[in-house]
Formats: sequence, structure tokens, C-alpha cells
Amino acid sequence: MINQLGISTDLDVLKQILTLKDRNIVDIGCGDGGFARILADLGARVTGIEPNPVQAEKNRLAEVTERVKLLEAGAQEMPLEENSQDALIFRFSLHHIPEALYAAVFKEAARVLKPGGQVYIIEPVAEGSSQHVMELFHDETTVRAAAQAAMSRLLPAHFDHRSTNVYEVQRHYVDFDAYFKRYGNLTYNHYAADSVSSDAVKQRFLSHQAENGEVTLSQPVKSDLFILRT
Repeated sequence: MINQLGISTDLDVLKQILTLKDRNIVDIGCGDGGFARILADLGARVTGIEPNPVQAEKNRLAEVTERVKLLEAGAQEMPLEENSQDALIFRFSLHHIPEALYAAVFKEAARVLKPGGQVYIIEPVAEGSSQHVMELFHDETTVRAAAQAAMSRLLPAHFDHRSTNVYEVQRHYVDFDAYFKRYGNLTYNHYAADSVSSDAVKQRFLSHQAENGEVTLSQPVKSDLFILRT
């Protein structure tokens, strides 16, 4: 089943699909824990898994948030008890996992989930105006395709597919400095900050500028829900 949801946000779509209140949720590839904190505000108990050592160290030094635990670990070997989690969320993180680890990651997901537990995967589609700008410094077309192929090939060993959701996220920027602030200093991406600030990127960014001076970039997104087979 494919649901066409139009313009939305990752959180609004997720809330239609997953129950959060009083559930154990794992945010895999959690970055700075911002999304994990939002999920906790909605009543979930959240464990954020972050493999990048630089970001993980920042997380250890950050202020503690109630119902949020941030750990340094890879998704292929999570420091979580067997059958302990209600749902795992991969939010724009699956394609960052090395392709050779996908089988181990999905097997580990089956281990830590409770019977009937859910895997919810949110992945960007390599299309739209966001792709048009970002491909100049960070083209993820190949790794995103590899992630989709791995889902189709490997997840059926442990999970049943329940739904696919397609929607568009719009991000608004007052100027190019705001765009650079978002993408220029990410610890979990392997590109130089000065590649984001290049003239070519700036000109392509400004090609989407509206009359009021702001730029809105669209990111098509595909999310999939899988249920652990019992």
C-alpha cells in the first residue's frame, strides 16, 4: 500500500503511523539527539544510537533530557537487551550505513525488538530542488539506491512490509548563510565545509529564490513500515 501524503513533515507522518506514548523507541543515527528529544516530548522513552565518535562525544557532554538516552554505537551491534524495544526508527540514516553491514543491522533489529515490533525507515529520494543544490557537494544518489535495494532484499527475512508513505518536505531559508549553517558543519557527513560555500552551490541555491528573497527547497521523502514477524 502506497500512501501519497502531499506536503508534510517527517514528524507529522510518523505520528500517523507509530504510537509513541509510553513506548520504547530507538532513534538510529540520532545525530545530536534533537529528534529523539521531540519523540520524548510526545511521551516515548527514547534511546538514540549514534556511531560517529565526534558527535557521540558531544552528546555525552550535552544536557541530560528526561526519557532520552544517547549512546555511541553502530546499528549492527546495539547495547540493548533482546526483545526490549517497541520500534526502531531510521530517519535519513539507513543510507549512511555501509552496505556490507545491512544484513547484520536488520538481524540486530529483529533481536532487540519485542514480538510484533516495528521498523520505520525514512529515506530521502534523490529528486527535487533540495537534490538539485546538494548534489554539487554531496550526491547521495548511489547510497540511497543501495539502501532501498537492501530493504527489499534483506528485510523480508525477518519482517513483513505494511505500508509505504510518499510525501514532500519543504525547507525554507532566509538566505544562503542559513543554508550553510544547516549543512556546513555536520559531523556525520564526509564533505568539506568549504564545498558547501562554493560559488557553484550558492548560485544554484539562489536559482530557487522567490521574489521575497527567501528560498524554499523541496525534499521528496519515502517512508516504510515493517513489522517483526512472530
